[in-house]
Amino acid sequence: MTVVSFFFITMKSSLQGTMSLFKPADGILRTNLSWDDLQESVFEIFGKDAKFGPNKDAKDIGFASGFMSKICLITPDWQTRMDGVPEKFVVKVSSQLSFIECKGMFGDIEEEFSTEEFSRAMESEVKKIHNNEITLYKLLKKYDVSEVPRPKVYYTREFSEENPLKGFIIMEYLADNLSLHIFDNLSPEDILQALHAIASLEAASLKFTDEDKGLFMKNIFGEMFAKALTKENVKAALDLMRHAGGDRIKGNVDRLESIVSEIIDTELADNLPDILGMKRVLCHGDMWSTNIIWRKKGKGVELAALVDFQTSHFGCPTTDVVRLLNACLSAKDRRENWESLLEKFYSFLKDEVGDNNQMPCTLEQLKQAYRLYFPLGAFMIVPMIGPLFSLANNSDDVEYKERVQELIFEKTEGLLEDIFEFYEKNKNTSSGTEAKENNGGLLL
Repeated sequence: MTVVSFFFITMKSSLQGTMSLFKPADGILRTNLSWDDLQESVFEIFGKDAKFGPNKDAKDIGFASGFMSKICLITPDWQTRMDGVPEKFVVKVSSQLSFIECKGMFGDIEEEFSTEEFSRAMESEVKKIHNNEITLYKLLKKYDVSEVPRPKVYYTREFSEENPLKGFIIMEYLADNLSLHIFDNLSPEDILQALHAIASLEAASLKFTDEDKGLFMKNIFGEMFAKALTKENVKAALDLMRHAGGDRIKGNVDRLESIVSEIIDTELADNLPDILGMKRVLCHGDMWSTNIIWRKKGKGVELAALVDFQTSHFGCPTTDVVRLLNACLSAKDRRENWESLLEKFYSFLKDEVGDNNQMPCTLEQLKQAYRLYFPLGAFMIVPMIGPLFSLANNSDDVEYKERVQELIFEKTEGLLEDIFEFYEKNKNTSSGTEAKENNGGLLL
C-alpha cells in the first residue's frame, strides 16, 4: 500500500505487553497466527489428507511492498500426494509488524508512529480494512465476477469479538510474476490492461444491491486518510522527500508545503461523485505499482492480478485511474497520454456496462473528476518517494543506482509540477471553485 500503509506504520520492537497486532508473537513470521491455526484451516479447505510436513516453511514475500499485513509464502511439505492441491500458497496475515524490516527508511515520521498509544489506536483501523477486503472477495464471488483478475481465495477469517487477533486470508500463489515498483515504468499500451480491469470492477459493482454497498467502508478519505494526514505527519514526509531528493527538488517540495493544506482535501475526494453528478462505483482504493501483479509476455507484460483490496470502497470512477497513471507511467507518458487513456477507459466501461443508461458518468465528468482529484491523488504517492531514493542510494551497483534515481527524479518532478498545474486550474474553474466552497481543504 502507499499512503495508508506508510502513515500507519506503528511497530517498535521494544514495545511490551499483551498480545496485539503491533507486537511480535510466536506464530508464523512473528504474527499471532500459529502453524496449528493454519493447519486446521487447510484441513477445511483441502481435506484431512492435507497435512503439513516437518519441512514446512514460511517466507515473507511482501518486504517493502505493504505494511498492513504479512504476506507469507507457504511451502507446506504435504505428507500425502493429492490432486488439485497447490504445492505452495499465500497467507495474508493482518499485522502491523511488517515495517520492522524497513526501519530507517522513513525518516522522522517513524518517531510520530512509534508510540504504543498510536499503535493501539490504529489497530482497530487495521482490523476494519482486513474485514473490508474479505467483503470485497465475497461479493465478487457472489456476483460471479470473472473479468477482474485476482488471486483465487481459498479461505478467509475475519476479525470479530471472538477472534480479535488472527485475521487472515489464504489465497493462490501466483508464480513467475514480475516484481515491479514505482520506478519500473510501464508503457501506455501495457496500462490498458489495468484500465480494463478497473472498468470491469466498476461495471460489476453497478449490479450490487444497496445492502451490498453498505457493507464497505464509507468516506474512506475522511475516516481513514484524514486521521493519518496530520500536519506533523505530512511535514515529516515532506522533510524526508526534501532530504532524499536534495537541491534538485527542494524548491518544488517547499512550494508543495506552502499549499499542502489545500491539496489534502479529503472531504472533496469523498464527495466528488455527488458534486459532479456521477454514480458511485466500487474502487480498488490503493491502485499503485506493487498492488498490480504482472507477468512477462514477449517484449511487454501481461496483467496477472490486482491485489490488496483493503481500502476498496464505493467512490468516484476516476480515483483508481489517477493513482494508476501516476504510479505506473513516466511523467512524460502520463502527460502525453492521460486524456486519450481516459477515453479508452471510458470505452472499456461502456463495453462492460452494456446499457448506456446505466453508465455511472459521462466522459466529460470523468475528465473533470480526473482534474479535480489529481492533486490529492498524486500527493498520495509522495510518502513513498523518499524511501525509494533511500533504497536506490543503498545499492552497491552504481549504474543501477544512477538509472533508478533518474527514473524517480523524472516521475517526482512531473508529479510535483502537475500537482501545481491542476491545483491552479482547479481554483479557476467553476466546478473546482464550487467543490472547494462546499468542502474546503482538510489538514488536521
